[in-house]
Amino acid sequence: MHRLFALIIGFLAVALFGGSLFGQAESKLTRKLQIALEEKSPGAEVAAWIFFTDKGTSLSRQLPGVEASLTPNAYRRRLRSRGAGNLVDKYDLPVNAAYLGKVAARVQRIRHKSRWLNAVSVEAGSAALKNLAAFPFVEKIDLVYRRTLPLAPLEIPAESGGTAPSNKMNYPKPTALDYGESYTQNSQINVPPLHNAGYSGQGVIIGMLDSGFNNLGHEALDHLHVLATRDFVNGDSIVSDQPGQMGNDDHGTYTLSTIAGYQPGQLIGPAYGASFLLAKTENVDWERHVEEDHWVAGAEWADSLGADIISSSVGYRDGFTNGEPDYGPEDMDGRTTIVSRGAAIAASRGIVVVNSAGNEGPAGASGNTLIAPADGEEVLAAGAVNSAGARSGFSSMGPTADGRIKPDLMAMGEGVRVASAFSLNGYTATQGTSFSCPLIAGATALILEANPGASNVQIIEALRETAGNGFSPNNAIGWGIANAFQASEFIRNGGILPPISSKVEILQNYPNPFNSFTRFDYSLPQAGRVKITVYNVRGQKVSVLLDQFQEAGLYRGLMWQAGGLSSGVYIVVLSANGRQTGRKMVYVK
Repeated sequence: MHRLFALIIGFLAVALFGGSLFGQAESKLTRKLQIALEEKSPGAEVAAWIFFTDKGTSLSRQLPGVEASLTPNAYRRRLRSRGAGNLVDKYDLPVNAAYLGKVAARVQRIRHKSRWLNAVSVEAGSAALKNLAAFPFVEKIDLVYRRTLPLAPLEIPAESGGTAPSNKMNYPKPTALDYGESYTQNSQINVPPLHNAGYSGQGVIIGMLDSGFNNLGHEALDHLHVLATRDFVNGDSIVSDQPGQMGNDDHGTYTLSTIAGYQPGQLIGPAYGASFLLAKTENVDWERHVEEDHWVAGAEWADSLGADIISSSVGYRDGFTNGEPDYGPEDMDGRTTIVSRGAAIAASRGIVVVNSAGNEGPAGASGNTLIAPADGEEVLAAGAVNSAGARSGFSSMGPTADGRIKPDLMAMGEGVRVASAFSLNGYTATQGTSFSCPLIAGATALILEANPGASNVQIIEALRETAGNGFSPNNAIGWGIANAFQASEFIRNGGILPPISSKVEILQNYPNPFNSFTRFDYSLPQAGRVKITVYNVRGQKVSVLLDQFQEAGLYRGLMWQAGGLSSGVYIVVLSANGRQTGRKMVYVK
């Protein structure tokens, strides 16, 4: 009788509490994952992130060992950005080994372990995931989902030969370097003055997250100091294309040559003297579960090897196939996507993270057109302009879902000079925010070399404050076209902008001499109607750049494109409040 009673109680317990426990475990599976599992056939596997509640016990005793293992460059980077006594934290501790063991025994494959996210990405079936959800150390399980957007060139014209400088256009030589047809992309963001001062990015480590890095023997790339390479798609150290492997592509070649190319008369990148970590994180073969975790793993790898800057010309938003859910404008809040969360942690380690804003075009009624992780608050989102400084129509726009201004900075993204992926001395021109990103990242490297004690936060502030639209940022062009030299001077001067002059004044244009375009800064001590006019040496009016009422202030980055005019000396005149001031400038085409 007692035995029968016990059995009845046992069955009741299972019915009442077993279902409750199962329900608790089931609740750890996100709704998106549950939908994906319901749509799969029985026994089919999905890619999922398993997030843990903690990293075990005795964490404080582990931190000194983690700090001691930092590379010298990682130590210096964290010291300037985080301060002594705060170099490492829980994000630097490894995932708990006991938790990993229990997961590994129940899944088909562990793909990546992320100490930053305190999670592992796995391939597993529904039963295994539900079984794992019952463990108390599992916080939640989410779907790995997204389409990769490597921001491939929108158009690649025919290549030009590389045996001699192009004779299509004779560029001025106002600098110590012969940029050839890459002059415009450098001068637009005011890089040449830093090159003239001897800066090339030397001593700065840049992590490139992209697809295939082919043709590294190219004449513009064979000087590179590559510290390490890693293919996170195929699990080896070779980042060039290999027959039979996935993710073969040339995108990394183009972005790398944009930031680091060096062949006088042909191509010079802003940071040609920097050291590089090349990570192949993009699988361009499909648009299914192309692992977002590759990006986070690549960023963690770059951090561990001391990267100061991450340049990422990839992004994640929509266009999924096989019924996988898209990200929408509402997800671009800097917190939702795995990569945006990873980028935020990278920034908290002191890394300057620069990411392409995207090639998704103007923002419509539904909201932003940003890609992740460009939506991150700590990420410099790079938008694209043409050679005249006008926003490119394809360049993505904000605001983020939580109302922040994006993009952050602009650089040239049309007609950008890059090295060929197909010959050792060929060059071509391409377009996309993929190329404004490495230009801004390269400028950042020069600023850091010139100001080795600057934190990532200080550098971002300097770039925003000195950019061409710094006084009135918006969601079309952000803070405007970057100004590398002025940003460096901003930091050197203790974060102080040049004072507003007590007189109406237009400063010397830059670059000068110039080809195609130049920029002006000017100062208004009081509000009034402002007119800025360009004349030739005979006193004939050739262009009116501005004619409107403006408040008092220092204005930066007014652009003038001199297309169609003859080479020679021109005069720009600023008229305001009954006063005039002018500057001579030299146009060479």
